[in-house]
Amino acid sequence: MKLSAIVAPHLFIPSEWDREINHIVTDSRDVKSGDLFIARAGHNDHGERFIESAIQAGASAVVALGEAGFRCDISGVPIFLTPNLLDHLNDWLHCIYAEVSQLDLTAVTGTNGKSSVTQYIAQLLKQLKIKCGLLGTLGNGVWPNLTETRNTTADLSLLLRHLNDMAKQSVKYAALEVSSHGIDQRRIDGINFKVAVLTNLTRDHLDYHGSMDAYFEAKRRLFIGGNIGAALINIDDGYGSRLAADKDITVPVFTYGRSDKAEVRYHNIELTARGMRARLTTPWGEADIVLPLIGEFNLANATAAIAVLAIQGFPLESLVAAASTLQSVAGRMEVYVKDNAPLAIVDFAHTPDALNNVLNTLKSWNKAISLVFGCGGERDRTKRPIMAVIAQAHAAQVWLTDDNPRSENSEQIFADVLAADGSDYFYCIHDRRTAIESALAKTDKNGILVIAGKGHEAYQDIAGIRHAYRDADVLITHGYRKAGGDYVA
Repeated sequence: MKLSAIVAPHLFIPSEWDREINHIVTDSRDVKSGDLFIARAGHNDHGERFIESAIQAGASAVVALGEAGFRCDISGVPIFLTPNLLDHLNDWLHCIYAEVSQLDLTAVTGTNGKSSVTQYIAQLLKQLKIKCGLLGTLGNGVWPNLTETRNTTADLSLLLRHLNDMAKQSVKYAALEVSSHGIDQRRIDGINFKVAVLTNLTRDHLDYHGSMDAYFEAKRRLFIGGNIGAALINIDDGYGSRLAADKDITVPVFTYGRSDKAEVRYHNIELTARGMRARLTTPWGEADIVLPLIGEFNLANATAAIAVLAIQGFPLESLVAAASTLQSVAGRMEVYVKDNAPLAIVDFAHTPDALNNVLNTLKSWNKAISLVFGCGGERDRTKRPIMAVIAQAHAAQVWLTDDNPRSENSEQIFADVLAADGSDYFYCIHDRRTAIESALAKTDKNGILVIAGKGHEAYQDIAGIRHAYRDADVLITHGYRKAGGDYVA
């Protein structure tokens, strides 16, 4: 598209300086040949400083924030200056990425659960043979082919570019993680969502927002901005109940949760050998749901994903059937199964709170828990004995092993952990693979083995060298399979 067509009528481009533009880019690191670089003021810097590097990377033209003017780079690249750049940038972006309007989008916001809900939406649609785009913490792309991203919610220029690419691939649906930073910094301005979801709100990001009220207000703006078709809100959460009652929300509001007041309610929860079963009561009917997942938070997230698609017209029966194949987010309470062998859980938990939450979640199964865990090197040493105390409180057997010792002496890490009273019964094996194999051999087939600390990480950092390694690979080598997917537990 010609530069003049993108920026009209806000900026006049003389025909001799009109250029063909591929993409609009706001970060000089992302500039490719034929792009328009936008040099705007940031929080700590100004894009003016990066104009030269953008031109060297191939920018065809530059529009910068400043007093109205024009100059030409020595290489012949036109640089236009305008004081109204920020007033018009969003219009220009939506102009060049107009195909985004063809997508049915879902926005998921909240302190926890964003990745799970968006991925469950994508998994459900894939099971129904429908392509789904995904943008968030764990990557961007058409599920399941994701590429790494810098932010939970990318800059609007990148967000629209990704979505536009998806539309060109005949993708109809996409789910986006929307952070409070993204809302506050206007990274989703002008994007219309079919459904907006609030999962919960807990203490987080107060270094940025300053208070819980300000944090809540940032989330609230997604729901009252006039760019959503329906709201889905978890009313088991106090802030969710407050938002659901907000009279400034002018679109249909659906509530979900365990509460009797929720319109989409899960209840009659049963624990199975390899997951959970529950009853769903919804505006679209009732159904039983069987999940190869563990933890009520996963049931809540799966319920949200089902509700998002039901709101958009998908049959409840089809969604519930598809839910039996759901797989947890990589490294977060991943369930691995094998006949006549203990259930295995792989989780990223590497802090005292996280480890305590994982082990507490599993208590309801009333099964003996074995635990493999370690503590990272060159990190907070004070948490190490605390981790040991938590391990003792929940696990019948404990294996202490290495977890990215980095350049710290592994024996020192072990000594710090074992300083906790009562930890003398721990099995201590530095080699992580050997520790897991020992735990598998010593855990009863009716028990649960928790492997904590690394989750989805694909390496072990030892003395500054990253060695290829995954906890899941050890399990797979011993005949385990991840529950869900094409294998229904």
